Amino acid sequence: MASGESPVKLDPWCQSLPEPLAQEVLQAPERHVLFLDIETEGLSKERNGLTVLGTMVGRCYRAFVAGHNLEEGPAYLARFPVWVTFGGARFDLPFLRAHFPRLPQPALHIDLWRVFRDLGYRGGLKKLEERFGLSRRTRGFTGYDAVKLWQRWRRQRDRRALRLLLFYNREDVANLRPLLEIAAVKLCGEEPLG
Repeated sequence: MASGESPVKLDPWCQSLPEPLAQEVLQAPERHVLFLDIETEGLSKERNGLTVLGTMVGRCYRAFVAGHNLEEGPAYLARFPVWVTFGGARFDLPFLRAHFPRLPQPALHIDLWRVFRDLGYRGGLKKLEERFGLSRRTRGFTGYDAVKLWQRWRRQRDRRALRLLLFYNREDVANLRPLLEIAAVKLCGEEPLG
């Protein structure tokens, strides 16, 4: 910040973050913010397996896939102080912790589902994407489709199914960034990131 320039004014939600971290979240997420989404074999963290951990830092997507490199995921997550999810407090993080008990705790976890709920918006990720005009090529796909794609990959080694599953996951993760930007505008009066 240039000398004499006033700091960004933050509303109470943003003020609850440590000031340097709030500035990073709002102004430079590509350096410290990891967006993540998981795919699973079902909804039970006790009975179902974790199939894909998809992450995005800046514009770089990285997937950790069961039977390939999934075990490397926790060490990668540990490199980033801020994690952004959609519904992650109820699903992604408990699921990850059930499979990786030593999963590190981020300095800050932003669950966009909660943020948008507090703003008065209802619905899941796909509904919010549609509401805010965010596009995706896998429109109409659901988490259940992701389960079926994984089953096709696992049983038949159908590479097309795995590619489509990873593409679906990538779109889920990629749309978290613009949703964070929209939330920042609505909560803090900031300009969109990027």
